[in-house]
Amino acid sequence: MNGGANVLFLAFVNPSLMPALPPAMAHIGKNHASGQKVIASIGGQAYSAKAGADMWPWLQSKDAAEAMAVEVAKWPQQYGMDGVDLDIEDGIGGLPTTGPMVMAFVAKLRSIAPGMIITQPVYGYPGVKEENYVVNTGFAKNSTASVDSIGIMTYSGTGSLGYVRNYADPSSQYSGFPITSAVPSNKILVGASGGASGSTIQALAEAVKSKNLGGIMVWYSSVNDKATGKPGNQYGGGSMDSSNKATTADWAQALATMQGADELSILV
Repeated sequence: MNGGANVLFLAFVNPSLMPALPPAMAHIGKNHASGQKVIASIGGQAYSAKAGADMWPWLQSKDAAEAMAVEVAKWPQQYGMDGVDLDIEDGIGGLPTTGPMVMAFVAKLRSIAPGMIITQPVYGYPGVKEENYVVNTGFAKNSTASVDSIGIMTYSGTGSLGYVRNYADPSSQYSGFPITSAVPSNKILVGASGGASGSTIQALAEAVKSKNLGGIMVWYSSVNDKATGKPGNQYGGGSMDSSNKATTADWAQALATMQGADELSILV
């Protein structure tokens, strides 16, 4: 990871246990490579599916959301985190109160910790209503609750490139399209599989550079178990785990190709 990515998203933070972070995340946050950013990803598919107050207590009111933002603003000093990724998916992302409470959290965090990075992953087609709310509000003109970037969660080949227009140019879509605020192209990260071939990785990197996109978001990598030398956590048998690749050279080459793209990121 240290040789092939300049941003690490650490997945996933259990929202019911916040503001504490797992010791492993804190270890990575405090020991990452110089010049590398580390972002804690909150939620994800499994935690989002548990949409009740027990799992998401700080999204139940504006006061609770703002109080949590005050605590999360301490994460850079406490845990070495450079920012947060708000992975609100199906479940909690379907409740109409979620978007406004997420944005109350974002606005408060932005006001007291303006240097922290705030990101929002999205589906290729904008199918999660409150996820769309965050995009539309966070990228609205003159927004005081701004979001820094979005990452397209499509990981098959170069398919994520086909969804960029949904966010970069929503006005070209049909009437009533869910996205109403255009996201600048350099704020859009395209998705890639951790197990992608070298040619796919390079094709994505070249597209990022030519289209002025923000970078590549990779699902996923894994920390290695010190005792066994094997990946410590895997999904779906590890087919999309970049830890299975013999080298990070393809990713390092992608960074060199992009030359100035904002982020090449690996979700851990």
